[in-house]
Amino acid sequence: MRGSAKGIVALVGVAGIGLVAGLGLTLLADREDPPLLAWNDAETVARGHRLYDDQCAACHGGLGPDPAPPSVSNPDLVAPPHDETGHSWQHPDYALFELTRSGEVAELCLTGAEEGGMPQFGDTLDDRQILDVLAYIKSTWPEATREHQDGVNAMYAAQNDAVRRLVSDAGH
Repeated sequence: MRGSAKGIVALVGVAGIGLVAGLGLTLLADREDPPLLAWNDAETVARGHRLYDDQCAACHGGLGPDPAPPSVSNPDLVAPPHDETGHSWQHPDYALFELTRSGEVAELCLTGAEEGGMPQFGDTLDDRQILDVLAYIKSTWPEATREHQDGVNAMYAAQNDAVRRLVSDAGH
């Protein structure tokens, strides 16, 4: 092979490698990460439903077509509902995760509970279980409510992604 032919082969080879690399980067950039809350995954929602009934329903009330009211005896401990009449859907997924994990709620979320308040579920549930509960909650919202909350999530995509990576890296 003569020198110019070798140069053409090398140029075509480099161009081909560049094309493959560029295509790979484009595909990775266009890849959409799964949502933080897998609200449309039946197994996740079933696990979350069981945990919600056990850990959350006493204060927040049941969810679904015929929800049970909160069962706590102290009316000051009744927490906002997690259905479309409440305000959970106004927050991005990562914030719901952090609020559930830490138990820290903003003043506007408090219902007068001076003693008690939101427990720190990070001491009771692991991160994956908290995400399962939140996925169950989201699965019960009407489509329009989920779509609105997805818009909120779009503004906080980096934070949602950071929580997703932390939970994945922790092996939950």
